[in-house]
Amino acid sequence: MKITLVISSLGCGGGERAIVLLAEGLANLKHQVTLITLADKSTDFYQLSSKVSRLDLGIMGKSSSIVEALANNIRRLSTLRKAIESTKPDVVVSSLRITNVSVILALLGKKYPVIVTEQNDVKVFSYGLVWETLRRLTYPLCSKVVSVSQGVDLGIDLLPSNKRAVIYNPITIKDDQTTPPLPPEVDSNKNWIASMGRLTDQKGHDLLLQAFHKIADKHSNWQLLILGRGELGEQLEKMRDELGLSGQVIFTDALSNPFAVLKKAKLFVMASRNEGFPLAHGEALACGLPVIATDCPSGPREMIRHEIDGLLVDNYDIDGLAAAMNYLMSDEQERKRLAAKASEVVERFGQDKIVAEWETLIQKVVGGKN
Repeated sequence: MKITLVISSLGCGGGERAIVLLAEGLANLKHQVTLITLADKSTDFYQLSSKVSRLDLGIMGKSSSIVEALANNIRRLSTLRKAIESTKPDVVVSSLRITNVSVILALLGKKYPVIVTEQNDVKVFSYGLVWETLRRLTYPLCSKVVSVSQGVDLGIDLLPSNKRAVIYNPITIKDDQTTPPLPPEVDSNKNWIASMGRLTDQKGHDLLLQAFHKIADKHSNWQLLILGRGELGEQLEKMRDELGLSGQVIFTDALSNPFAVLKKAKLFVMASRNEGFPLAHGEALACGLPVIATDCPSGPREMIRHEIDGLLVDNYDIDGLAAAMNYLMSDEQERKRLAAKASEVVERFGQDKIVAEWETLIQKVVGGKN
């Protein structure tokens, strides 16, 4: 089959990582796969398989007024439609909400089956009134809305069940264990806690800093490494310094190969306010790390098995997060007990398994079956 995937960019993020893995998996199954990005290659963080064709449109950008924004969006939709048509697809798969809306609008009146992937809980993660209104108007027009967790699917409940499906994001890790360059403050002789995700409000790094501050003085031989980049970088570094954690909390920037760091760490912690199906949590588990995470909507509780391979704490519960961290940092045997089951996440959500589910769904959609 000719399968065309569309996403805004291959920048650093879970949705972007998921579509790269999906593209690779479908290409390995001998499908003719093309990936279209609205941004150009200069924004790439992830590397695409050589088996996948690539069209980077370079049509992303900001507008100075509402009128200019409207004109630019009309031009973008026209460019996107022509790009998709040029691939002569049997099916089009889009990822991330704004891109999903754009693809549906661009293909109005066309006969291509369109599947959109919702990566975040629409009940708690909003792109603003205009885009949420467009989402509600356009999603019923596509062939299928795929949610990346059962929790995300609950937010699509206005659509009938035959319009919806749940397929988790695929989890895999690289075998390359070459440690990437790290800031000089990172001490390889200390125990590492890892946290990984965009430096945005959604990921709750401010909550994590507050929790770690409550217990840091008890654990001078531990460092918290936060892997990621984002608009809150300077604000979070300032917060770290004001909390007196500059020697124990290190921001590493985003790492193209974080797995060596994850494999060396003793613990993985996230304090996200909301998620979809967080690949960072899954990749940490796959590296054999016990995971502490907030039980936020939606996804962590569908991945982390409480007291089997990790611990879930109430969302926004800074004291509970601090207590969970202190508990595992103080008990090596308990960390090892949880770690022993952590890598089973790959059996449940491995790339081959998830890509096979996608292939089955695509075949049904192309064949006109619900």
